[in-house]
Amino acid sequence: MKSTSVAALLTFSSITALAQDWSKNVSASAQCIELNQIALTQAANGHVVEAETSLALATAAGHEGAQGPCIGYVLNNMAALMSISGRLAEAERLAEQSVRVLAKFSLPTDRMLLRPLQILAAVRLESGKTARAREAVRRIQLIRINGPDDSALVHGIAGTLLQIEGRNSEAEAEYLAAFRAWEEAGRSDSADAAGILCSLGSLYLEEQRLDEARRVLDNALVIYSRAKDVVPMDRIKFLDLRGVLHSRLGDWGLAQDDLRDALSMVDREPFVDPLVLRSILNNYSRVLRKTHHGRDARSIEARAAALPPDHTTAAVVDLTELLVRARRAKK
Repeated sequence: MKSTSVAALLTFSSITALAQDWSKNVSASAQCIELNQIALTQAANGHVVEAETSLALATAAGHEGAQGPCIGYVLNNMAALMSISGRLAEAERLAEQSVRVLAKFSLPTDRMLLRPLQILAAVRLESGKTARAREAVRRIQLIRINGPDDSALVHGIAGTLLQIEGRNSEAEAEYLAAFRAWEEAGRSDSADAAGILCSLGSLYLEEQRLDEARRVLDNALVIYSRAKDVVPMDRIKFLDLRGVLHSRLGDWGLAQDDLRDALSMVDREPFVDPLVLRSILNNYSRVLRKTHHGRDARSIEARAAALPPDHTTAAVVDLTELLVRARRAKK
């Protein structure tokens, strides 16, 4: 079973924290930080195209903040926001643009490419684009690692790719290395660390190692209960996975409770990617049939059948092209 994810939009305070964390790790002007916060606020309120347009206008006008790699960093943060909001198509597109912009100011080994490439690989894997995800992972493996946080990201995404490729023993080793890296970074109580445990739980479920799956998911629940960086997507993803575990164990009532709660949380979200919703609906309908709730199961199945087969994307602005035009205009 492959876990999926969905999340609520970040609050303004979370957006500000993200911008501050970013500014500590890069050389950014006050104008660039301001552009970052404006774009993230617009995106968090559901105005992604407007945020991209604002960045495009700043670039075309030669705004002081839109210099050097700044636009690439802002696009990366927008991609991260879309990713945890379950908007996979938008996250992929923004991460692609971020990589293209930052590649103009860096070598292939530069760590400034790590986070957008990690987001790009993750959303491609979740969207079933394994071959294209593999390309991003190969680029990640060229990057110079700086500290356990970077190491955790690299091991985690490598583990996911290996699991999808059916190389489970290697995937397990990568997941364990990722969790150790989060511990070394002092972030064993973070949502990222719990996410690695969920990935391990998914792998153990595939291999019918149900006791081990239950153990790591119990540990993940402990972390989620006290982590300060948990978003609704984390809890939905966890409930979907634990619901499958309970069904494998024959605990149909518990499975039904988990999946009902996951779907209830999904229904409170402003947007849910069809891939994410389909996983929960399919798991829930199977459990409902096992618990002799045929009418409810048919309703859930009808809802799943009505989902669009592919992602739909709005008109977009390619900022990498605008950067080229802006440079030409200055010559």
